[in-house]
Amino acid sequence: MNETDERTAETGRGEAGAKVIRLPFADTTSEISDTPAPEAPAPRIDMTKPEPPAPVEGTVFTADQWELGEDPEGDAPWISPALRTTEGRTARRAYVQRQARRRVRRWAARQWTPRGIVPTTVRGGVRVHRWVRGVEGKNADAAKRRAEMLALESERAARRAQFALLQRDAKKKAADVAQQESSMALVQATAAISTARSKFLQRAAAAYLPMAGIDVAGFVFIDGLIGVGAGVLVNLAVLARVGRRPDMSPEELEELERTEAGLPDRFEMGMTPRAFEAMLHEALTVDLGIAVHSMQVHPRNWGFEVQLVLKNQTPEKLSDGLALLEACLPGVRTNSALLQQSAQARNECTLRIPGDDPWKAVPQLPYRAPKSISTHDLHKAQIGADMSGRILALPGKRTTTNTVGKPRSGKSTVLRARLDALTATDDRIIVGIDLGSYGAGFGPYRKCMAAVARTPAEARTVLEWALDIGMNRPKLFSRLGMGGNWEASPGYPGITVVVDEFPALVTEAKRETFPKPEEGAEKPMRLDELVRQVFLTSAKSDVVLDIATHSVTKEKVGENTWISEVPVQAMGACDRDDIVQIAGKGAMAEGWRPDRLVPAMGDALNDASVLYPLAGADYCEPIPYRACIVSDEEADRRATERAAAGLCELDAESAAFVRGVELPNPGGSEPWENDEDQEETVPVLLRVIRKIYRGLSDPSGLTEDELFDALHEVEPDLWDLEKFVTEGGERMTKGAVVALVLGKVLAPRAQKWGKESYRPKGAKGTVKGYRLLDLKRLIGEDEGS
Repeated sequence: MNETDERTAETGRGEAGAKVIRLPFADTTSEISDTPAPEAPAPRIDMTKPEPPAPVEGTVFTADQWELGEDPEGDAPWISPALRTTEGRTARRAYVQRQARRRVRRWAARQWTPRGIVPTTVRGGVRVHRWVRGVEGKNADAAKRRAEMLALESERAARRAQFALLQRDAKKKAADVAQQESSMALVQATAAISTARSKFLQRAAAAYLPMAGIDVAGFVFIDGLIGVGAGVLVNLAVLARVGRRPDMSPEELEELERTEAGLPDRFEMGMTPRAFEAMLHEALTVDLGIAVHSMQVHPRNWGFEVQLVLKNQTPEKLSDGLALLEACLPGVRTNSALLQQSAQARNECTLRIPGDDPWKAVPQLPYRAPKSISTHDLHKAQIGADMSGRILALPGKRTTTNTVGKPRSGKSTVLRARLDALTATDDRIIVGIDLGSYGAGFGPYRKCMAAVARTPAEARTVLEWALDIGMNRPKLFSRLGMGGNWEASPGYPGITVVVDEFPALVTEAKRETFPKPEEGAEKPMRLDELVRQVFLTSAKSDVVLDIATHSVTKEKVGENTWISEVPVQAMGACDRDDIVQIAGKGAMAEGWRPDRLVPAMGDALNDASVLYPLAGADYCEPIPYRACIVSDEEADRRATERAAAGLCELDAESAAFVRGVELPNPGGSEPWENDEDQEETVPVLLRVIRKIYRGLSDPSGLTEDELFDALHEVEPDLWDLEKFVTEGGERMTKGAVVALVLGKVLAPRAQKWGKESYRPKGAKGTVKGYRLLDLKRLIGEDEGS
């Protein structure tokens, strides 16, 4: 064979040739042959019949046995009875028993409706008799009544004609006409009665003879009275069949069918999910006008949880109509329906309808041994639970918390649950401030707190101590190798300042007065400004706040609306303005409805200690929780145990920033007893003025100039007239200075001392000035002394 060019597939002589490609696995000795290859033999087909497979032994289940049947009540067991398991048979047996009891109850209830056996039988007998009588019977009765009426009228016309004095002929003629009509009516009535009797007999024979025949046959062929009784039962069954459909209007018939279908008229915990679904669906679609795309009802131990998918709308309309929804579900407790906007889709939401005791899953506060928790694990320490038992645990590491709620909403209960976890830590110092209830809000946990401030001076000491530490700790970050934040540990503890009754602290802050600072000196901060400064500057140093307040609106906390910006919020029973301030506009449409919670009233707890937490991704959905509680005896035992184990002490590095500062009332002890400033109730200025009056033999009054001169003699530097100038730079008069200073001193006490007319000793007329009588009233002195 000639040599072949692989690229052109041509021979050396320019003739076209076949390109040969040899495969690596082909036989190298084989050559291409022009002779045709022999044909392969045809395959053999085995025509023998295969052996039949071995029969399969076992029980054969039909489709009716395997497939689940209808479940009108919605509580059929999920385990198929065809599996023949012990659990499946038990569940199926219980379900069949429930169904049987339901059928019996429905049958018994139906007997009191128009479809009961007795009403149906009576109605059937009336219909049979009405058919037997027929139209002819009604016509005969009508003809008979007409004939009787005309006969009576004919008799009256004859009597009038007989005794008539005027128009006698006309009345006789009318009597003759009435007589003729009466005769014709009598003939018609007689004919109608004859026809009706004939028809009546025919229909009665068709209707009643078979019934009588059944009774006679039963008496003859079945032991006498027993046969008659059986025949009577058959006749009653026939009559009940005839009267099975009641004579009712469409509206009445619809109401009857609703009752027979088992649709409830009142919400109960024992009702089936299917019945509750029908009741709720009607309330949503008919009464509230909400387009529901799909609905899934899940029974819970505390009530029902419903997954709703709305059609082309948000849950805002449903949120606004929760009160109407409760009215359409009789038996649902007022303000108990809960709505939760789904985070998956805007038109999806969860509706919860709790029963009488929805918080049965909330346990008591778990026991925590002293120093058994770390700051890093506070977000796992349970302080509450929701209706399904899911725990509530708020963070405490470098995080400030705010609890808002009306009076009797359970803020102190939540605060004590929080203190139960905080005081069990081994790396935190807990100090408290309570100016509204003298520390009672902390309960027995005062014993294991490093300080408890009950007065404004004590509160100032605690806040300035915490602020000094919080602002100076960043100097230690690099030295202690903590990076950019303070890491709490037993050797370097964090600090939590628990502020109960925050509005009371704001009120005390408004009453504070300070002397005019010297040049270059800063004006002292008020109590509420100290709290705000701690929040703004001390989080990195793990000096945080735990605040409890009645509201976050300007009306209650003044300019301190910054507490609505605290990262962790717990909203108890509060107003709508608080919800908008904390969660923003539109929050109520998403289900944030603490405004529907009811505070405690008397001995009724209602929704006390129920709250909506808002804290990061873990608590971003409107789910209500209830704080865990513990008895006062157990709380006191825990506090005593933790106090005996020793409290956390401030590290030496941080203590260097607050040398000489002594925290008030460690362990909840009584406040300082020798503090004259705290026991003093009368302002110093009024006491000085009272001494001036005594020195002048208690005159009935002093003019403004006389009072200023007397004060200038006592404190020349303080009452130097040149120090008091107006905004325009003009020097003030003596009377203006006295009025200004008295107003500043008395304003925090809600008191005033104005000039009144009085008569000086030996004077004939009256003058205006500051009377001794008014001074005694201001300082609480007996006016007769």
